[in-house]
Amino acid sequence: MTPKKNSGHRAHHSRRQKSKTGGTPSKKRSGGAGRTAVRKAEAGAIARAPTVRELAAQLGISHTTVAFALRNSARVSVETRKLVQTAAHKAGYQKNPLVNALMAQVRQRHRLKPTGEVVAFLTSFSTEDDWRRHPSHVQQFEGARERARLLGFDLQPVWLGRRGEQSRRAAQILAARGVRGSVLAPVDIDHRTLELDWSGHAVVATGYSFRQVSLHRAANHNISLVFSCYAHMRKMGCERIGMAMLEQDNERVWHFWLTGFLGAQRVHGGERIEPLLFTDYTDPTAFHRWFARRKPDAVIGIWLDLPLTWMRERGVRVPEEVGYATLDVGDRVGQIAGMQQDHRGVGAAAMDLLASQLFRNEIGIPQTPTVTMIEGTWVDGPTVARRE
Repeated sequence: MTPKKNSGHRAHHSRRQKSKTGGTPSKKRSGGAGRTAVRKAEAGAIARAPTVRELAAQLGISHTTVAFALRNSARVSVETRKLVQTAAHKAGYQKNPLVNALMAQVRQRHRLKPTGEVVAFLTSFSTEDDWRRHPSHVQQFEGARERARLLGFDLQPVWLGRRGEQSRRAAQILAARGVRGSVLAPVDIDHRTLELDWSGHAVVATGYSFRQVSLHRAANHNISLVFSCYAHMRKMGCERIGMAMLEQDNERVWHFWLTGFLGAQRVHGGERIEPLLFTDYTDPTAFHRWFARRKPDAVIGIWLDLPLTWMRERGVRVPEEVGYATLDVGDRVGQIAGMQQDHRGVGAAAMDLLASQLFRNEIGIPQTPTVTMIEGTWVDGPTVARRE
């Protein structure tokens, strides 16, 4: 099915003709041609009323800044607020009171009355419940489900088959049940082409692994995670910080792990050690060769944290000789040092994006896909100690 871009629908205002001399309706009706001209003029004015994103594009600033300025938020400077509000007034921008009321309730954490509308959490692992073995995916689902409840939706898991091989059938079932929107869980890089109804369905992805079509997505801020991790290890006195991870893990996030590490080396200093991207998680040979050659005093890795296991197997004392920090602490607080990713926040942000599309009746592939990135936090642990 050929994808098409989505579009919102605006409600037309009721129209009443007024006399030239006063504000009360004229008793005499103008002719058919006159009424037609008025209606065309009003329709044209409504059609020209810009959206927040269109205003942002015209002004050359982010849509988030425009949204805050229109709410007169102190997060935006007075000058910017005046600029945005003046431009919005001249362009005939009109706030949607329904959407404003909805988002106000969400910000105040008031639970909305359920609409009864079901939205799907799409998975494509080996079995229907295999995604539950991955803590990050479970947390994303929980975060999205809780936000869905606050917004009045009911989020339910839907399996697309192994690597998406049953996606066409699943799409038919979703359509038959009147499901308009879905949150797409991370997929394997070598997954099948998903045969969903992209033109008649709103889909928001979590993470970066899905690349078949351009969608709104929510993801962890991977570059920031590496920057923060590297910076904390530098503060702990580490000089030769290396990074070792499965190459596929780096590819899944558009190479942001590598990008962040190289940037952190440049910004935060220390001796520059070439990172290792190994290809076989069952064979430690490449890691041992890299470790012996580069002699790091600290290593950054990612779940399953194989470098930590391999260092201990070769007799390295952690953290006395070499420190280790993970980019995904998860439920191992107190057992390992590193970055705590906010997977629940990613799920909630994805549901926010989906709900906003559904409330505006924006169905299909977005014209301007956006990425909402969620920051992480450093967590101390026994695998990193201050070096003298």
